[in-house]
Amino acid sequence: MGEYRNKLSKKDITKLGIISTAYQTGFNYERMQAGGFTASMIPSFKKIYGDNKEEISKAMTNNMDFINTEPHMGTFLMGLIVSLEEAGEDRNLIKNLKVGLFGPLAGLGDAIFWFTLLPISAGICSSLAQEGSIVGPILYMLIWFIAWYSRVWFARFGYSLGVNAISTIRKNAGAITKAAGILGVMVVGGLIPSYVSINILSSIPLAKGSSLSIQKDFFDKILPNLLPLGFVFFTYWLLKNKRVNIVLLIVSIILVSILCSALGIL
Repeated sequence: MGEYRNKLSKKDITKLGIISTAYQTGFNYERMQAGGFTASMIPSFKKIYGDNKEEISKAMTNNMDFINTEPHMGTFLMGLIVSLEEAGEDRNLIKNLKVGLFGPLAGLGDAIFWFTLLPISAGICSSLAQEGSIVGPILYMLIWFIAWYSRVWFARFGYSLGVNAISTIRKNAGAITKAAGILGVMVVGGLIPSYVSINILSSIPLAKGSSLSIQKDFFDKILPNLLPLGFVFFTYWLLKNKRVNIVLLIVSIILVSILCSALGIL
């Protein structure tokens, strides 16, 4: 825990929210949004640490782990992180908060912007446009301009919450770190069935005219999604204990999947 620096102004947080508009441009399949997410906070880190390149580097490195959240809500997380960096909080605590929050924030942001605001605004404005009113497209652009600018509000809210929550975080750092870690693991675990699908097509012949489906009659009856869960643990083991290169792992998974599909196994 360090000393509170109080170097970021309202203008800096506004700049953070605007810069975050482009943070999806750094997307890749190894770390998802980590590159753009971190790059958006570099001006804030420079303002906090000045010419201390070592601290700027450490702050950037601390945010280069995997992250995938809803873009508007991501700025809330950025505001919270720069606030805690400014306050000199422990970076393990900052990292665990980020890991624990980005999943729930993604769900919240998707529900607000993409499952509610988008269909409602598109439906209303399309109806107006079909009737020949120019208000339809103008209103649609206005709504999404406000949605874009909400990044600034979310960044300010996250920054404000971080500053005001520092004393509480300091008192409960251990419990918060543990809770954030548990929440992050639960969210990632809940996403496994949505992103990983393994279906074994092979069957074992039992008698004439009958066979045992390995997937439906065996794995699905033991525990649905058992194979995706086991696959995730296996890849985690390879990454953590065997230090397998992530690109090599992705290519291997693709090749094995194609081979098993061609052989009629998967």
